[in-house]
Amino acid sequence: MAAYCRVSTDQEEQLLSYENQVNYYTNYISENPLYEYAGTYADEGISGTNTKKRDEFNRMIADCRAGKIDMIITKSISRFARNTLDCLNYVRELKDLGIGIIFEKENINTLDAKGEVLLTILSSLAQDESRSISENCTWGIRRRFETGKHKMSTKRFLGYDTDETGKLVINRTQEPIVIRLYQEFLDGKTTDYIKRIFEREGVKNWDGGTKWQSTTLMSMLENEKYKGDALLQKSYTVDFLTKKRTQNKGEIQMFYVEDDHDAIISKRIWECVQLEIKRRKKYLEEHGTNSYSHRPESNPFASKIICGDCNKVFARKGWRSSTGVDRKVWQCSERYKVKGVMGCVNRHVEEETLIKAYLMAWNALVENREDFMEQWTEQLQSENLLEGYRAEKFIEYTDGAEPLTEMDTDFMLKTLDHIKVFEDGTLLVVFLDGTEIECKNEEE
Repeated sequence: MAAYCRVSTDQEEQLLSYENQVNYYTNYISENPLYEYAGTYADEGISGTNTKKRDEFNRMIADCRAGKIDMIITKSISRFARNTLDCLNYVRELKDLGIGIIFEKENINTLDAKGEVLLTILSSLAQDESRSISENCTWGIRRRFETGKHKMSTKRFLGYDTDETGKLVINRTQEPIVIRLYQEFLDGKTTDYIKRIFEREGVKNWDGGTKWQSTTLMSMLENEKYKGDALLQKSYTVDFLTKKRTQNKGEIQMFYVEDDHDAIISKRIWECVQLEIKRRKKYLEEHGTNSYSHRPESNPFASKIICGDCNKVFARKGWRSSTGVDRKVWQCSERYKVKGVMGCVNRHVEEETLIKAYLMAWNALVENREDFMEQWTEQLQSENLLEGYRAEKFIEYTDGAEPLTEMDTDFMLKTLDHIKVFEDGTLLVVFLDGTEIECKNEEE
């Protein structure tokens, strides 16, 4: 005979009950001459609503299947399982193996003829009890959320730890990484590009590793906790048995707590990042592409060259002339969308021409800085925080600036929105502050 014991929490009084159960059944079986002691299987601090995470329970079932156990004794149905389906499946399987289960509290031996009928009724009641407990716990959590009280795990949360009360406190070692992420994004880089930079530099993530995911970085950029606020109940439990959780898309109430903890990112910068995320999404929709991405190391203008005829993005092509000279050119992605069939009639443009146009436009902006100061000063007062941020940066970038003589990819990402290419050779350089400067393709 073997014994099975379980408690559902790690609280001191429950652990005392757990130890008492183990001692009781060990002595009970060992001292009874009718039984041969086959061991005590005990799960500590485990919920009874399913059996997936109950290691000792699963080990006991495996030993039953291996023929090591003839009988099991346990305190009650609720200690064995509160899930009717799990409970009955195991009872029936063990019964087929000739193994009975004695539930002391209910005085049931599953090998008796009436045992399974009573067990079905009692198991159903036990499952209802589990549902009631789950609902009570959920109600208590929501009540705490309503008053702004919460406890949060920081195991996978870069930038914060929790103190002894469960309040978020800044992790000063990780804080600079979060600040840098937000700044790099506002400087025009994509999360995929930032990911590659972090991995190349060996920047450590939340668990000390150096592998990053662009989706993780985007989640960090959208997380309100970095500005000191907390949105509570972003997810909820949809099944009290499996504990399955799903994202809350308005099915139940969420609670927003302002100034919940110390911020790593100012509210202004956080809001600017949200506006930039929306701007990029709108950009994708307007130009019919599904990827606002670039590899500035090898392809700096990706997603930034727009067709003046059909408004779609240009793609980079590698051409080789009859003399063996390699050229990098840009061509409308709609030109040969269907193989062999010409679509958009706009012509290609040399990459060197694009670089010259950007440098020419930027230098014109610097040279005529005073002409743009009125525009930037007005934008500083804009209700759109991103517009104000861009104006502030352009004032800073052009203050005392020398003309650019060569391409600086990182600086281009900070300043350039896109270049629109027209069939007549005109290039319209559009900067992130909204300024537009027209250039003519000198090769035309």
